[in-house]
Amino acid sequence: MDLTGTNVDVNVFQQAWDRFEAILAERSPEDRVTLRPPATAARVDALEARLGFPLHPELRALLGRHDGVPDAEASWDLDHFQAGAFLPLGHRLDGADAIASAYTGIVTLAEDFEADFDPADYVDDFRENHVDGNILRWVPFAHPNDGGIAFVYHQPGPMYGHVYEIGLGSGCWPPVEWATSLTEFFDLLARSLEDGTPFRGSRPTTYRHSSGRHTLEWT
Repeated sequence: MDLTGTNVDVNVFQQAWDRFEAILAERSPEDRVTLRPPATAARVDALEARLGFPLHPELRALLGRHDGVPDAEASWDLDHFQAGAFLPLGHRLDGADAIASAYTGIVTLAEDFEADFDPADYVDDFRENHVDGNILRWVPFAHPNDGGIAFVYHQPGPMYGHVYEIGLGSGCWPPVEWATSLTEFFDLLARSLEDGTPFRGSRPTTYRHSSGRHTLEWT
């Protein structure tokens, strides 16, 4: 078992992403075109400096493909069309700068957690074997519009590289595991897009806008 990411085969991730992106382009081209060009090396380096530890190889590879999608535009116009929220629960992929910004919130969350932490309330292996025991190792890679995040866990150990979601805006705790890796995550999404297999209880459907344009959503 690889506990540090040194043995991650990034080529396998690239294949999973290629498959997902190809299906997304066919099924929802409006969503596909929101993907930005790759993040620059300078932006990725700045992100790692902000984190204080290296990015998981799969997350670095994802940023090397696309620097996220644009954030949703604030609008009171109910007819305003927006694409890019093509991940489950309406999550949008974050770019390097957005990840760095979101990590500031993670630091605050960790500080608040530690201020209230009482070891008597937790099992002895809490720090080692529970994802909410190492909040500073949560690296967001996507967000919905309700204050939640999807993140890659960066604590070395058996859960290193696992993908989680937490609805911070809704007060949902603890994090819910979505996949054991970004590779598995995008493989599962691609499969769901191909044959309708549910992902965490949701299936991909098509949202049809009044303009005639459409996007992907999960219901």
